[in-house]
Amino acid sequence: MKKSINSLFFLIAVFFSKVCAQETLQCPEIEWKNGSIAAKQIMKSDFYYDALDAWSPFGSDTGSDTYYLYCDWRKKNPKENVRKFLDEELISFEYPGFDIYLDGSNTERLKTIVSTMRNNYIDLNYIDEIVISLAFSQLFLEGRIEPEVKKWAEAAFSREAVFLDFWGDGEDDLKERKDREQRMNQLLNDLRKG
Repeated sequence: MKKSINSLFFLIAVFFSKVCAQETLQCPEIEWKNGSIAAKQIMKSDFYYDALDAWSPFGSDTGSDTYYLYCDWRKKNPKENVRKFLDEELISFEYPGFDIYLDGSNTERLKTIVSTMRNNYIDLNYIDEIVISLAFSQLFLEGRIEPEVKKWAEAAFSREAVFLDFWGDGEDDLKERKDREQRMNQLLNDLRKG
């Protein structure tokens, strides 16, 4: 009897894992060939499709997760405003009131807000990664970035620029900061084309 119950639980687990996996597998893999026509024209650089590139919109765990979550969400909510998706993500991260339009123009205000976050800049970076990945997910999947999402992403890049020094201030870190700044500029330029 115990063997039968264990076997039954195993079969149920396998069945549900297949069902859940199939739902997510309906989202195209993040490869150039699977992108929209607009994505193929704009997202030409290899780094967009490098799952290990932390500076890619889909390279971090957060960016990749956002892509698949958004893809699934959009299939279930084709007519829903994308703000609902972002609000759900901010609520799950326990920052439901975060002003996604806040940019880096008022550095002191931004730093004050970030200082109140549980993990300071780490939390802000997480939010920014969600927003930036969302914008490029729309471009990849739908062939365009909604104007509001573009504004949110521009604000996220602006916030990230304020914290470039977070990535270290040593001699070795100078190259990484410069690389990150160049990547952010390329992403921002590509974002504006979308």
